[in-house]
Amino acid sequence: MLEKSINFKTIGLVLRKDTYLKKEYEKIKDIFAAFKAEVILEKNSAKSVGLGGLCMQELCARSNALISLGGDGTLLWTARESFRFQIPILGICAGRLGYLTALKMDEMEQFAAKLYKGEYKINKRAMFDVTLKKGEEETKSVAFNEIVFSRAKIASMSTIEAYANGEHFNSYFGDGVLLSTPNGSTAYNLSCGGPIVLPQTQAMILTPICPHSLTQRSIVLFNEYEITLKSQDNTVVIIDGQDIYNMREFDCVSVKYAKEGVKLISKIEQSDFNPLKEKLSWGHK
Repeated sequence: MLEKSINFKTIGLVLRKDTYLKKEYEKIKDIFAAFKAEVILEKNSAKSVGLGGLCMQELCARSNALISLGGDGTLLWTARESFRFQIPILGICAGRLGYLTALKMDEMEQFAAKLYKGEYKINKRAMFDVTLKKGEEETKSVAFNEIVFSRAKIASMSTIEAYANGEHFNSYFGDGVLLSTPNGSTAYNLSCGGPIVLPQTQAMILTPICPHSLTQRSIVLFNEYEITLKSQDNTVVIIDGQDIYNMREFDCVSVKYAKEGVKLISKIEQSDFNPLKEKLSWGHK
């Protein structure tokens, strides 16, 4: 959808961790200065280039939009940390693949001019609300791509019980399972043999990881389900490759669609198939 009401006056910038991107930061700063806009840095990003910055909460409070400069991991972190503020995010690739990012660095100057003309769109991508439960206590988190339930030791096997709205529907034996959003269907889910699901689809994808049964296959679930997973084995829970928990410390993990999605800024001509064609080499001769 078109979003011409956003005033791109202040831009919050998040840089990829453990990478020196001062040259790129200065270029982005100069590009937006031409439109009389200010670029402010997230504090860890600022530290990496020898400058001062703001914590994520302050950055979001002051910014009209965010830029994630890095790879998919940087965009995932930015989306999760800024999620409750519902600020649009523009992903710029400073890595190799950058499947989730909208632009390459050399496209930024041309695209900035389009931003101020209102020639862009906002794609809403699904987010999962994740609740890890232990008795009456709950630990809350969010997932943009996936939640992975994996055996903790290479020589062991995980048994994971799956429930939909409280109804038990499967027992998974093997290396684990992963529950992904449509956005995450082209990540770990794809490498595990799960289906590609277009990002605007309202669905949850549950995929076994190296199951000890030929009958266990990926299943696409209605987005209004609340999926609960339990395991008494030495199983770890990994959220978007960034937060890790041990299932032995919890009774279960419940996952459902968040009420709001992540807002990603993209080119107005971008279609759902462009990333598949470009990043996965679809349709190339």
